[in-house]
Amino acid sequence: MEENRIRTVLAEKLTAYRKRAGLTQAELAEKLNYSDKSISKWERGDGMPDLLVLCRLADLYDVPLDAFLREGALVRSQTEQKSRHIIITLISIGLAFFVATVGFFVCYLAKVGVGWLAFLYAVPVSMILLVVFSHLWSNLFWQALSVSGLVWTLCTAVYISFVAIAGMRNVAMLFIVAAVFQVLVILWYVLMLVRKRNKARKEAGDVLS
Repeated sequence: MEENRIRTVLAEKLTAYRKRAGLTQAELAEKLNYSDKSISKWERGDGMPDLLVLCRLADLYDVPLDAFLREGALVRSQTEQKSRHIIITLISIGLAFFVATVGFFVCYLAKVGVGWLAFLYAVPVSMILLVVFSHLWSNLFWQALSVSGLVWTLCTAVYISFVAIAGMRNVAMLFIVAAVFQVLVILWYVLMLVRKRNKARKEAGDVLS
């Protein structure tokens, strides 16, 4: 991106993010301990703030630093993104239990006595959704926690199914299998964490060298 284009995009984004935050140039200048003339100059493209100021603006607007140079729509704030992710997750889990409710009533109308199992299996289905969303949006801790939740809720659902439907009492070994798998899950995500840290150290070393 050439310098003139950088100035233009930066000026547009500085103006847009300030207005989205509901700040006047004078109010922003007070927060940054700069004059409103400096703010006006940046937003006209006649000058550019230094890196330290851009970092402070990124913190103020709760956006990544490169958001000021991205063309197109404004980047959502981190708080907005987290709220959006939570809402999507809750709606998805709600749909899973809605389907379970429909299944329960179908079984009830058909006089099938195991309709309650729909709610039982809605729990591991919800955990599957959490696994997917956590791997899209969250860190390794929440990823490992969601996978662990899936392991234990699925194991519990299968165990209750065997006991309630088949009357089998000797299926407690399922929990031993789940415990072994849980250990593997922990080891896997510890390995992923170590690899992530090593990669970060390597990239930091490359920058310094």
